[in-house]
Amino acid sequence: MDIPYRVNRSRKRKKTIALQISDRAELIIRAPYFTPMDEISRFVAEKQNWIEKAVQKQRDRVAAEANRQFATGETFYYLGEPYPLNVFFDPLAAEGVAINNPCLDLNAPDHRALKKHYLVRWYREKAKTIIRERVDFFSAMLKLPYGKVKITSAQKRWGSCSARNDLSFSFRLVMTPPPVIDYVVVHELSHIKHKNHSAMFWKQVEQVIPEHRKLRRWLKDHHDQFNL
Repeated sequence: MDIPYRVNRSRKRKKTIALQISDRAELIIRAPYFTPMDEISRFVAEKQNWIEKAVQKQRDRVAAEANRQFATGETFYYLGEPYPLNVFFDPLAAEGVAINNPCLDLNAPDHRALKKHYLVRWYREKAKTIIRERVDFFSAMLKLPYGKVKITSAQKRWGSCSARNDLSFSFRLVMTPPPVIDYVVVHELSHIKHKNHSAMFWKQVEQVIPEHRKLRRWLKDHHDQFNL
């Protein structure tokens, strides 16, 4: 597979060349400013097998999202549990999403973008409550005060910690099981003390989440289940 790519050069990047697959399944090469093109081409050739698999996986994800109709019977996840969607429109009731076991009820007109909007809004509201509670719990346990907590729409990053110790989490995190949520929260809180992935960082994570390796692998293996 001959995959075209574009090169983003940066004076801030000192040594390493990095690969990125964009949301549109485009290959981006990030390289130090003065890296010769021959070196970049060799790097891409060495990573060709990984690139082909990653690009195809992203293309499949984009296609799956495009095929989502937000219709009755489609499956959506909440706290790791699958819920079939039940779509209807009652103009006399409030529009939006509610859990009505074993389904997610969605009251909305038959408009794809609007139905998606209500689902995203519901997930974001749940994420604000659940993730903030877990952040506060583990922040107190670890004695690691944080700045702000932000809920994002990130597709590839489950969480991040800024230089100011502000924490960001994708709303999609509440689609995953509670132990996974706890792992991601502890991971980002641990970056308040360790701004890297050093041995000390992982030691701190492991003290709270002994099964963190298994949970990291689970996230990688199931990532594509939690897209809208």
